[in-house]
Amino acid sequence: MGLEMYQDIERCFGAGWSDGLPVIPPYESLVAPMLRAMGWEAVEIIGSIPTQHIEIRAEHLAATAVMAGCKPAYGVLLRSLGYALMDPGFNLSGVEVTTGGAAILVIVSGPIVTELGFEYSSNALGANARANATVGRFAQMVRLFCGRGGGALEPHGTMGHPGRLAFCIAERPQPLWPPFHTQFGIEAGASAVTVMATEGPNSVNSHYCTSGRAVLEAVSDCAGHAGITNFYYRVAGSLIAICPEHMRLVTQEFTRETAAEFIYEHSCRPTDWLKEVGRIPREPRRSSKVEFGSMRSAYDNVRQLSFIECGADGGMFSAVIPRWAGNLAVISRVVKPVSGAAE
Repeated sequence: MGLEMYQDIERCFGAGWSDGLPVIPPYESLVAPMLRAMGWEAVEIIGSIPTQHIEIRAEHLAATAVMAGCKPAYGVLLRSLGYALMDPGFNLSGVEVTTGGAAILVIVSGPIVTELGFEYSSNALGANARANATVGRFAQMVRLFCGRGGGALEPHGTMGHPGRLAFCIAERPQPLWPPFHTQFGIEAGASAVTVMATEGPNSVNSHYCTSGRAVLEAVSDCAGHAGITNFYYRVAGSLIAICPEHMRLVTQEFTRETAAEFIYEHSCRPTDWLKEVGRIPREPRRSSKVEFGSMRSAYDNVRQLSFIECGADGGMFSAVIPRWAGNLAVISRVVKPVSGAAE
């Protein structure tokens, strides 16, 4: 790396164009081909945050993709991801400034996983493959650059989340259940990119289980632990990431739908106990539907639970990834060739 580029990287730090790690300077010679790969003209308005009087143009997203280290080959996926992040239902600004330590989780599923070289096996939740790392970083940098109102807002995360640097999961090819994106209305054979705002993953270690029910008992206990944010508001949900060895046991006894019902029914705690440990206020709001003296699930309904198959053989570790309570929407978009992409 020449001295001039090093100085430009330092200028990016000085301008606030960084997530704390070095970025690739957004030279026009790099941004222009990224724009072409994404199928946009530079001044196209891709989204806005009206409450902060912000408009996000295509050139902003293309420059961010360059800075994050993405290849132009990822452009077709980044286009769909850009639209997903700009969806008003996603609450991009809220994810940036919440005290809850939420990050943007990007989920890639379908044939594009192998076409672009996403890691879906070993270290699936923290993959260091370039595709996972840079696409995940792109989403976090969009949150960082576009979610603060040009510096008018500041992040307020009490504890934060390491995934705010990059958090991207890819589903295993040929999953045992229908592909991940079918849970959000997209046909099985498609490629898709999905975004949700989540807390950090909670490991589910169940090495000595011999049945699918035993696996889901452990998952349910984790999905309903006392500290989970959803116990009071019950407006979000959780993503259940299941490793291959657990998955082979679970599918002998459960469909995806009956697994969700099992977790919903078994992630319960007594409401009076939840009140004593500070998870429910003594005078809860009516909309939270608290009935003291009863058992309470961490979820309002089974649709708040979704599943992804990922990870490697050789260890019986799955994970529960709680969604952020301030973000109700899961946005899932088909990834199409740019020439046929729809807005």
